[in-house]
Amino acid sequence: MSTSIVDLKTIHDAYTRLTEKFKTFWTFHQFLQGVHKTFFGDAPGYNVDFQGLYDEIRAVTTVMNVEPPPVVIDRINQLDGRLDVVYRALSADDEKIAASWVRRFFEKVRTEDEKLLLAILRFYFHARQVSPEALDKMDFLLTLVGARRSLDDGRYLPRFPQELTKLFAALLGLVRRSPAPAAELTAAVKALGLLKKDIDSCERFEELTEKKILDSLRTVKHRLGPAFYDSNVLSAILDANLAAKNRFQALYRSEEKRIFESSQQLLDIERELSRRPEVADAELQEEFRRFRQFKDEFDKNRGEGEIRHAQVTRLAETIDQLMSKLDAAGEAPGEQIPEILPLPDEELSEAQETVSGYFPGRIEGAAPPEPVKAARAKPAVATDPLLGEVAAKILYSVDMLQVGAGSGQAAYGSSLSRLRLEPWEVRAARRVQSEDDRAPDAETAANDDLFLEGAALRLRIDEAAQVLKAPSATAEDGKVLEMAAECLVRAQDLDRRFRQSLEAVGTEGPPERLNELTRSRFRLLRAFSGLWLLHNARASAGE
Repeated sequence: MSTSIVDLKTIHDAYTRLTEKFKTFWTFHQFLQGVHKTFFGDAPGYNVDFQGLYDEIRAVTTVMNVEPPPVVIDRINQLDGRLDVVYRALSADDEKIAASWVRRFFEKVRTEDEKLLLAILRFYFHARQVSPEALDKMDFLLTLVGARRSLDDGRYLPRFPQELTKLFAALLGLVRRSPAPAAELTAAVKALGLLKKDIDSCERFEELTEKKILDSLRTVKHRLGPAFYDSNVLSAILDANLAAKNRFQALYRSEEKRIFESSQQLLDIERELSRRPEVADAELQEEFRRFRQFKDEFDKNRGEGEIRHAQVTRLAETIDQLMSKLDAAGEAPGEQIPEILPLPDEELSEAQETVSGYFPGRIEGAAPPEPVKAARAKPAVATDPLLGEVAAKILYSVDMLQVGAGSGQAAYGSSLSRLRLEPWEVRAARRVQSEDDRAPDAETAANDDLFLEGAALRLRIDEAAQVLKAPSATAEDGKVLEMAAECLVRAQDLDRRFRQSLEAVGTEGPPERLNELTRSRFRLLRAFSGLWLLHNARASAGE
């Protein structure tokens, strides 16, 4: 009896591994189909009868209790060998796809399906050793699966240790490998830790390029060899990757502002040069052409949430080179300066007639100028003493984005990630300040105002909470306590308005609208409760 039980357990374990392996390969096949269809407009080049394999694997269950255990195990081993052939076919197709396409695919679909990500990661871990290109893909997926977002500041953090231990054990247990020497593992963890410190020490965006830290990190990972397949090394890789991701985003925010301001200045100069091409030589015109090309690519990818360090650096360097060239042209004696030049009298007169209220030399009976379209009035929250500054920041960031907010893309794009807005809050902010995309009805318009005001109050609450969390009191604490108290009162009023909107939609209303109102309300209540506790503790301590 005991032998029979042991045999059945062996068969069951072997069958479970077989079915999991099939699911992994089937999922990876679907992933390859998606990449081919999305970017190349074709299909994978291999031909695998997954349905036939599935039927044969299912058929094993019908003979488990009929055939002798050795016969069943032999049948499972044969099917496992056929899956190895499938693996080689899928791997051959995957080798033709660069890691950049894999990153772009997941950034495009923006899936949060952890089962899909884990299945693809398991596929790569089925190999004992992979190419540098496949290693880049594993590295990217490992960072996606192994990270979580901090609710306090939005930074990326590793998952909790017990979660990572379970994750790495499952991945490393797929294939038996000879462990790397202990000295190599120790050296690998130490090297990755030193790179993480270098990344954390960067104070300027340019340092990531000047010190070649990200290139060094990639090189170290490529040279790990068998040491890559160790839980401590995988943890060190994840820590370094998340440090790079957080540092990039933090430094990029200031760099993005500089790029925008400099780009606007260069675009103004370019427009003027188009009217006066004689002041720009062929070399300068080529510099502007390159700047325009890089900026268009940057804007396109920024709108799709695909900001790359190399791309930002390339555009920033192009801007700096062009600015330096223009500055040098302005300082060189005897050279023409590409600036706004004096216009001839007739053109000056035409230009002045476009200025409201000033028409020199106006001919009697001439048709009056076209009326200037009045700008839409600012929303009330933008002039609110408590929330106006924060609301203006939200409106400005949304206006800068210039892309749709569908599927959560805009809300988690680089320029808005620090505000941690929901997609419908982004859409609301856009409609509030848009002439061409207004709310379709009064109810939607009222909800747009509510979403914008709720998001602004959350940010203001976060600011107050950060100050009140500080252990030492300052002279500004009194003002912050007053502002916190005002935020708490306003939050209660907004909660009442959220409840009224939910009642207006009703339980039978559109599920999407109910979810939007409920989630924004609960996020506000969460911020409210945290601030109330901080305010209460600080106020009680001061009594």
